[in-house]
Amino acid sequence: MTKKSLYPENIVRRILIFTLTICMMLTTVLIYFSHNITKERSFKVINDMSFKNSQIYAETIGDWIHERMNAMQIYADTPIVKSMDWNKIEPYLKKEIKDSKIYNCLFIADDLGNFVTTDGDHTNIYDRKYFQAAMSGKSSISNLLISKLTKELICTIAVPIRNDNGKIVGVMGGIMNLEHIHNLTKKFKVDHPDSYSYILDKNGLTISHPNKNFVMNKNIIKSIEFVDPKPYNIDQVLNNDMGYIEYNFEGTMAYGYYYSIPNTDGWKLFIKVPKEYISKSIQENTNKLLSIGILGTMIIGIISLVIGQVIAEPMLKLKKDMKESKRLLEERIKYDQLRTEFFSNISHELKTPLNIIFSTTQLLNLSIKDPENIHVEKLNKYVHTMKQNCNRLLRLINNLIDITKIDSGFMQLNLQNKNIVDIIEDITLSTVEYVKSKGRTIIFDTEVEEKVMAFDLDKIERIILNLISNAIKFTKPGDKIEVSIYDKEDKVFIVVKDTGIGIPEDKQNLIFERFRQVDGSLKRKTEGSGIGLSLVKSLVTMHEGNISVKRECGKGTEFVIKLPVKLVSEADYITKDSSFLEKDRVEKINIEFSDIYS
Repeated sequence: MTKKSLYPENIVRRILIFTLTICMMLTTVLIYFSHNITKERSFKVINDMSFKNSQIYAETIGDWIHERMNAMQIYADTPIVKSMDWNKIEPYLKKEIKDSKIYNCLFIADDLGNFVTTDGDHTNIYDRKYFQAAMSGKSSISNLLISKLTKELICTIAVPIRNDNGKIVGVMGGIMNLEHIHNLTKKFKVDHPDSYSYILDKNGLTISHPNKNFVMNKNIIKSIEFVDPKPYNIDQVLNNDMGYIEYNFEGTMAYGYYYSIPNTDGWKLFIKVPKEYISKSIQENTNKLLSIGILGTMIIGIISLVIGQVIAEPMLKLKKDMKESKRLLEERIKYDQLRTEFFSNISHELKTPLNIIFSTTQLLNLSIKDPENIHVEKLNKYVHTMKQNCNRLLRLINNLIDITKIDSGFMQLNLQNKNIVDIIEDITLSTVEYVKSKGRTIIFDTEVEEKVMAFDLDKIERIILNLISNAIKFTKPGDKIEVSIYDKEDKVFIVVKDTGIGIPEDKQNLIFERFRQVDGSLKRKTEGSGIGLSLVKSLVTMHEGNISVKRECGKGTEFVIKLPVKLVSEADYITKDSSFLEKDRVEKINIEFSDIYS
């Protein structure tokens, strides 16, 4: 064996020895410093986590209070409350509060502060801060009180009442008990028997505490003994929105993490974390790190093996880059193929009607040059041919414009509450004569006579006409087309079924793709740009519905549209003149069916 053949093996051996040496040195350093650095870092992690939790818990309580304000505002925005007629409002509010576990009572006050509650109390609250705040347009929560009747801690939530012109005409509010907040606070603690949370008001007075004897009776901030070397004092704790302190309370050393509760008048959530809990966590983390250091020496062999992977990494990267380049190349080829197919289809769709129009104009010119042999029937036929192909161009342009609008988000639905059964029946019946002239039969059927729901009349008409147009193109004389409606309570199924040639299995996934056709060749038997069904799917999707196809080649095609049943406010749409829709439908049929030549 030559010295040259041993050279790679020596390189690998040296790399392994070097790796082993470095790993052992790093492991020794890790063990040496682990105890010194773990304490500081573990405390920082636990401290950050506890502080973050106090923020999350405080915001949770604030969000709950904000939700109560929003709910109260919803009551205030109802027409009954806006009327400021207590005879109407009282039964409504009593019904709402009957099952409430949050409010003791609800009340209404006029702009002079005259106050009436669901409990029958009458007084004047003009001088109350929450009344003044609500009359200035702000939702507010009052200072805390102890109920004379229930002896529970209560507060008042108040929101403005605005009339239809936006003017504030009074205040609505509710006397809220804090039991739910107590229940929330009980959950906010660490996994230690001496850990708990409590809430203080802006003066340091306890308003929620596991020990109910403290509530509204004890100022905990004044009772604690600060042991942190920083010069903390009562004012700093009460005036800061967030922070933590190390303190001694009733013989227990602890850290207190506090955070201001949003949507309140200076309330703060305190989370007591016993020092023992943090010390125990730090010791556990130290032991874990030491164990990791010891285990590090055992996995050095594995690290050595990884060196081989590092050496092979450039080759693996090169292979990955080659695969990525191949994928990008295939995507580019596919994109170019789709683009070529699109331009080919669009060119054909533009050129065919233009050629027909041009040829027809030439025939018209010949007829005009020989006025004695002008035949009205021929002229009408020429005009009809030109109009049909103009409609075909118009249909193609409209489809391209609508697809662009949908992609850019500029197309909007004009939802109206209408009987969809009548609309689809009218659309179907309006095509009967045309379908009959092509030798086909069209039938409308429904299992329900009336189904009022929100939809865009124009878009639904466009969808149904497009599907009927497809059915005509892919059926033969004597075939049958069925349009059916099925009521599924929260959904409506619209089914357009024919007995035509069906769709081959290998083409079933292409029909809803843009610019794709079952027969994409220029020698296809039927005309079309490949946009229609893609547009139909987009319009159905805008209605929050979906469209699918059940098909079997040679046995017909069945399109199923599923639309959700929902209603919209009449203020959200502009009603179109139905007579205009009826008058315009014939023209829409001519445009939608313009690419049917047989």
